[in-house]
Amino acid sequence: MAVDEVLRAASGSQLFEVTSAPYLVLDAGFRIQGINAAYLRATGRSRDELMGAFMFDAFPDDPGDGTATGVHNLTASLERVLRHAVPDDMGIQRYDIPDPAVLGGFRRKAWSPVNSPLTDADGHVVGALHHVEDVTAVYEALRRPGNGGAEQTAPQPKALLHHTMLAVARYERAARAVAAGRAAPGRPAPYGAAPPAGMIRRDGLWHAILHAARGGRPDGCTAAICAAAVRELPETDAAVITLHGGGPEQLQLAASSLWARRVEELQYVTGHGPSLTAFDTGVRVLAPDLGRSGARWPLFADAAVAVGAGAAFSYPLRTATAVLGTLTLYRALHVPATPTGPPADAQEFADIATVVLLADMDGDIIERVRSITDQDDIHTAAGVVAATQGIGIGEALTWLHTMAKAQNLPVADLARAILAPP
Repeated sequence: MAVDEVLRAASGSQLFEVTSAPYLVLDAGFRIQGINAAYLRATGRSRDELMGAFMFDAFPDDPGDGTATGVHNLTASLERVLRHAVPDDMGIQRYDIPDPAVLGGFRRKAWSPVNSPLTDADGHVVGALHHVEDVTAVYEALRRPGNGGAEQTAPQPKALLHHTMLAVARYERAARAVAAGRAAPGRPAPYGAAPPAGMIRRDGLWHAILHAARGGRPDGCTAAICAAAVRELPETDAAVITLHGGGPEQLQLAASSLWARRVEELQYVTGHGPSLTAFDTGVRVLAPDLGRSGARWPLFADAAVAVGAGAAFSYPLRTATAVLGTLTLYRALHVPATPTGPPADAQEFADIATVVLLADMDGDIIERVRSITDQDDIHTAAGVVAATQGIGIGEALTWLHTMAKAQNLPVADLARAILAPP
C-alpha cells in the first residue's frame, strides 16, 4: 500500500471521524494529513486551516513564553516513533495553543499525548497517529494557590496522578457524548454539552478522589481516599482500606480514624467479618444492621456493636484476575436510627477508588503488598523450622534471621527456599 493510501486509510475510517477522542494523522514530514472533529473541537480550529499544514506552523510555541517546551518535546516524541516504530506516551505536557479569538494570543493548555506509528504493508513507518487528551482543567486545579503548584514548569506527575487525570478527562468527554446523544439521538455530540445528573455526581466523585489523592497528605494517598469517602458519602462515619495477604498477615493501608481502625481489626481478632467475607468471595458485603448479623459473624458482630459500630459495607478491590483487598465503610450506631442500605454512590466510589489505587501499584503500595507476602512466607517457614528442630516459634525466627545474615540473603528469600518443594 502506498504512503498516501496508508494515511488516507488511517484518517478515512468511520471510527476515526466519529470517535470523541481527538486524533491527528501526520506524515513523516510532520504535515497534517488527517484530522477528526474531536481534535477540531479540542483546539478550536477549522479543518481548512489545519489540513496539509506543518504541525509546528499550526501549533508553534508561544513566542512570549521563554520556558515553552511543547514543540521540542513533541518533535522528539514523533522522531522516536518514526525511528523505532513503537508508540510513545509523552505523559503530561504543558503546550499552549494559538487562540483563534485573539490575534497573536495563546490559550493555556495541558495535554496527555500518545503518538503511534503508521506502517505500510512492508512494515515501514510512513507517519504517525497523534492522540491527545485535554487535561487542562485538572492540571490547573492542582496548580492553584495553596496546592503547591506555583512553578511555571511542573514536574511529571507520578503514575497515580497521571492515570487519574486521564480518567477524569476521558470521563468528561464520554459524559458530554452521552448527554448529547440523549438529547439528539444519532447526531454528533456538540462540544461543551452538559452531562446528565447521574454523570455530574460521578464526575464530582472523580474530582473529589483526584483532589484527595494528589499527594499533599503526609500519610499518603490511601488515607486521603478514606477521608474523601467520609466527606463525600452520606451517613458514612468511617472508612478503611485493607490489603489482604495469603495468610494471617493483613495490611491496613489507611483508616479515616482510630475508631475505624479498631473496628476493622476486630475482624482479624475474631477471624470473620464483612471485609474478610468480601475478600474471600470477591463480591460486596452489605450489613446495614450489625446487631442482627450475629448468626453470620457472631463474635465480630458482638464486638463491633460493643464499640459503637452499627453497619458495615465492604467492597472488594479487584483486578481482572484477583482481589487485592477491601474498602469498608462503617456507620455508627446512632446514624441513622432506623437501619438503611449502603450510602448512595458507595459502589461508584469504591470502583473509582480501586482505579486510583491500582494506578499506583508500581509504587509504595506494591512494596507493602510484597511485605505482606514476605511476612506470610517467613512465618510459615518459621513454623517448619520449629517443627523439624523441636524449638519454639521465637527461636525459629531468630534462627532464620541468623542464617539469612550468614548467607547474605533477605530473610524472605531464605524462607521461600525452605518452603520450596525438594
